[in-house]
Formats: sequence, structure tokens, C-alpha cells
Amino acid sequence: MKFNLRTFITFIFTIFLAEVHSQDSINHYKALRLKNELGFQKSFRVLKTTLKSLEGFQTYYPGTKITLEKILRYHFYTAIHINQKENKLYSMDLTEFELKKNTSEEEITKETVSLIGDMFFGSNELKVIPFNN
Repeated sequence: MKFNLRTFITFIFTIFLAEVHSQDSINHYKALRLKNELGFQKSFRVLKTTLKSLEGFQTYYPGTKITLEKILRYHFYTAIHINQKENKLYSMDLTEFELKKNTSEEEITKETVSLIGDMFFGSNELKVIPFNN
């Protein structure tokens, strides 16, 4: 009887872990590029947001023909974690930046781009964004 109970508990625990992992994966969208050459602890930034989906990130960043999602994930090497408890940006050296609480996808992207653009390496990333004239 003990062996069957142990097997059952192990089975339930494994299913629970798989469920938690798959749920996190749904909320985490990896950066589309990594910046390995800088030697930071992470080769990408992380934007944690209370927004519930990436759907609103499909609009164009003002002055470009690039979606908000692509600006962040590709041009600024930023992973997006949706459905989080608060809005924060983590830089590659793991510095935390508090972001505004109630905001839209466009506003949080603009705030994030502004913060990254003020960083030493981020300012170079901002320079190569193809803005419309």
C-alpha cells in the first residue's frame, strides 16, 4: 500500500510542477535577440507588466512602422512577462526600475524605451530605430 501511495503522490506532484511551468511559459515572452557581448549578468532586459496579454502590443510604436512588441523584444533586447503583480523593468545588470501602475501598452512601451534610451548601451539601440520623418 505504501508504494502505491508514494507513486500516486509523486504523480500528482509531477503534474502540479508541469502545470506551474506551462502557466509561466504562457506569460513569458523571450527577447527576440540577446546581447551577449556586453558581459552583463543577463544578455537581455525583462519588462514585467500587469497587462494581461500581448494583444495590445501589436499596434505601431509612434513614428514607426514597428509594433510595440517588436520594439521591445527585438530592438531593445527585452523579454516581456505579462500578468505580473507590478510594472517593472530589469536591466541587463539586474537594476530594477519601477514603472507607472495603470497604463496602456503604448504608454508602458514609451516609458520603457525612454528608460532604456537613457542607459549607456540603450542610447545606441535607440539611435538605430527607423523613425518616420
